[in-house]
Amino acid sequence: MNFWQWLSHAAWAVAILLFAWIIVDALRVRREYDDDFLMSSTEGSE
Repeated sequence: MNFWQWLSHAAWAVAILLFAWIIVDALRVRREYDDDFLMSSTEGSE
């Protein structure tokens, strides 16, 4: 396996990890906050 193939596989691995992190974070935010809070324009209030 040459350098460019290794780099391509590493880039795919990073992309998959980022995608998984985005999905997990979206699910966590959806669980912690309701839709009304997420769609409101009030910033800094909880």
